Amino acid sequence: MCGVCGTYSPTERFDRGLVAAMHSRIVHRGPDETYSLNTGTLSAKLARLGMTGLVDGWQPAEDRSGRYLAMTNGEVFNHRALRERCGAESGHNGVDVAVVPELVARYGIEGLGLVDGQFATVIFDRADSSLLLARDRFGICPLYYAVDGDRVHFCSEIKPLVQCLDRAWKVDVGAIDQYFSLGNIVAPRTLVDGLLAVPPGCVVRFDADGQETVRYWRYGDFTDSGPPVSAEELRESVRQSTYDRLHADVEIGAYLSGGFDSTAIAVECSQLLDRPVRTFSVVFDDPALDEGRFQREVAEKIGSKHEQILCRHQDVLTKFEEMVRHCCYPQRETYNVAAMMLAEAVRTNGIKGVVSGEGADELFFGYDSYAFDSATRFKRSGRSENEQAWGNPEFSWEVDWRRLDDRRTTYLSSRALEAVTGNEFWRTRLIPFSDEEARRLSPMQLRSVADVYVQLSGHLLGDHGDSMLMKASIEGRYPFLGNAVVSAAARLGDDAKVVDFEGKACLRAAYAGVVPDSVMRRGKHGFTAPDLDSVSGQTWSRWAELVAATGLFAPDCLVTSRTDRQDKWDYRLSAISIALVMDELGLGF
Repeated sequence: MCGVCGTYSPTERFDRGLVAAMHSRIVHRGPDETYSLNTGTLSAKLARLGMTGLVDGWQPAEDRSGRYLAMTNGEVFNHRALRERCGAESGHNGVDVAVVPELVARYGIEGLGLVDGQFATVIFDRADSSLLLARDRFGICPLYYAVDGDRVHFCSEIKPLVQCLDRAWKVDVGAIDQYFSLGNIVAPRTLVDGLLAVPPGCVVRFDADGQETVRYWRYGDFTDSGPPVSAEELRESVRQSTYDRLHADVEIGAYLSGGFDSTAIAVECSQLLDRPVRTFSVVFDDPALDEGRFQREVAEKIGSKHEQILCRHQDVLTKFEEMVRHCCYPQRETYNVAAMMLAEAVRTNGIKGVVSGEGADELFFGYDSYAFDSATRFKRSGRSENEQAWGNPEFSWEVDWRRLDDRRTTYLSSRALEAVTGNEFWRTRLIPFSDEEARRLSPMQLRSVADVYVQLSGHLLGDHGDSMLMKASIEGRYPFLGNAVVSAAARLGDDAKVVDFEGKACLRAAYAGVVPDSVMRRGKHGFTAPDLDSVSGQTWSRWAELVAATGLFAPDCLVTSRTDRQDKWDYRLSAISIALVMDELGLGF
């Protein structure tokens, strides 16, 4: 995993110093080496976090014909099989992502769908001087861009782009409504107007005639064809995916929350490695939040070398602002502070990468909402807004329409409410499915698609994953998102995933007798951390001043008492975090 940035201009008019400035702000993503790519129309730099090919790998990589040059952030875990498929030897370049330009040369952009891995890649076509910005299937690796006249600037993080590019940046009001409605911002939108995210599974192509976004893969093409997926096949797919993600020239550790998903991955690690796996977890000084007992039980069972990182209430209070100003993404809870501290501890222990359990809930229907969807006796009323957003009038995902207007008027200023009109979240199709395609999906399948594109890609893999990990120069790897696991999940029916109102039933069956019974019997326990209710004094006053200065928020939005708030999330945190981001980036409204 690395960080990439650059500028492209088909007219050959751009400032290479801007690229150097952006690069200087992402060296935490790749402190090991710096690579450069310079042509008449493109200047790009890559900050490398060396995981493979430490001695014999380099970038940019090119295909055999020399037509395509690529600078790639990420990992291609099946690179050997892909090289063989393309008939290309690795040559002297030992880095796994060197296969990326060969895939494009052989198969076009559809070749990127063959990658089992995670990447954000910048590909230059020497034949027509065009530029491709591409992102992996689930968007594990971020990539942002901004069009500035005849120039395109791109970067792995938002902040370097905004701070280095001289422009009167403003907040995207449509993104604000997405966040206060969905609790997330959906690509290609970001919090910054005019700064876009390459959507997961997509390529954005630029040339002298303009730009075009093309999708090469999407999640959600479920099928009941082919032989049934047995418990043994399912576990073998997870085992192989874990094995692939443990392969590196450096040691890979594992996150261990004490829940089912991370425990299953940790068990596989312990059986695949010829040494004790290094496991890491967060414990809290609040007994209501602490999962330490389960973490220790699993660590003892698998014989891991375990590290527990204590996140105290005071840590949350003192580090919340640091976390927000780094990731530049709104927050609805404080748990990213714990994630940031966890990544810092991993790095202190000399580990450069970790495997983690993200994706299991989305692919195998693990959230409580899937059990509700399985209760077909509940009839949902249709809304035209739902149809515009999701392609199905009866599907509203997590949107509580009864609370939405109240939330808007509670938190947004009259000026913001006026700006939101016509920019409401539902006016944009939020999943890559047509009306007809969405209606063919079952309620649980449609929810799974929405969970992936609204919650997993932008949030769990984004500000919670990439931003917190890469701040400490740590790479996250996700076995449940391996191609074989995703394929198996697509072939499993709803009735295999939710049984007697319990999600992930097929996964639990595959790991029966392997994952400890105490973890098996646990209910769903999200990663939570202490809230900010005890913040007071100068810190609270300063945050309140920043919130007021944005012009976005109602004057009294922070004084609403907890008993008056009926939302699942504390949207005061969202108002504070958005104000902090606007201050950090100098965003206007």
